[in-house]
Amino acid sequence: MDNESLADVIAEIFDGVTVLSSSFGPIYVRHFGQIELRRTFSKKTEYLEDAKNRGLMTEKECLALLYKDEMWSEENEKRHQSQKDLVSNLNKSLNKIKIPSKRELHKKMIYAESAKISEFEKEKEALLGLTAEKYAQTKVNQDFFENLLFSDKNFEYSVFENLEYSNLNKEKEINKLQEDFFQRMSDENISKAALSPFYSPYLSYSEDVYGMFGNPIKELTAFELKLITYARTFLNIFKNSQKEIPSHIARDPELLMDFYDAQKEQANNKKDGGSSGDGGTTYFGANKEDIDAMKSEDQDAVDLQQEMKKRGGSLNMKEFMELHGV
Repeated sequence: MDNESLADVIAEIFDGVTVLSSSFGPIYVRHFGQIELRRTFSKKTEYLEDAKNRGLMTEKECLALLYKDEMWSEENEKRHQSQKDLVSNLNKSLNKIKIPSKRELHKKMIYAESAKISEFEKEKEALLGLTAEKYAQTKVNQDFFENLLFSDKNFEYSVFENLEYSNLNKEKEINKLQEDFFQRMSDENISKAALSPFYSPYLSYSEDVYGMFGNPIKELTAFELKLITYARTFLNIFKNSQKEIPSHIARDPELLMDFYDAQKEQANNKKDGGSSGDGGTTYFGANKEDIDAMKSEDQDAVDLQQEMKKRGGSLNMKEFMELHGV
């Protein structure tokens, strides 16, 4: 998303509404609050009981039938759980990787393994069909979107009011617009918007919630709350960073967090990634960009691979110790 689009996201968050274009006119998406969202989703238990009373089987009951008919197996479930455990462990280990280029490779691995989980769950859901849980979730989603999408700017007429069951094309278009809206207001885009040029005049005021939005924090929309949370986090980094932050890092939420985390690790006796002495610090497996991002202002960093090339491809113990001032 470019800076112009990020500026639009900020403006929409401030206005509390997003206007989408459709083949049947503009759609006004009312931004919702956290408490309102909780009230809507708390109805799920009620809808679940209703589904059971209507004769729908639970997911557990459907799964038992699939086992019986040999269309699914407990081995599949174990494999699925192992995959989820793998992704969970990969996410935990990500925090221990401080070299930026290695972190990027690790994140790509997490993304690839997560994609396998998504495909597995799609296959399973197709076999399960309509369960009581799925019915309850659908009803909750219906309630939510009926109070989210409107055909007028005063939020009086839901777009679903005149939607006939036979009008499948219109329903598909509305579903696509819903997906586009939530992608537009994703955590990734909101965090980027908080670092965008458009928001920069507001960043220093992010600690004053009422001054920023004119409402107490409990009355903020979900997107206002996310924006202010990200903004406060980034403002804290800009205030407390002990190193000059490169411009490309200052505009990237993920790089900025990694940059600051690396500083905190260095403050703890320069652990996790470097071996140091009175000479230089060696970062194993790091490239030049990694070293520039990780080293302290007063720190001489040694690219071990380059030093080895200078010495014919290897270092003896004496040479290695000399690099560190020993």
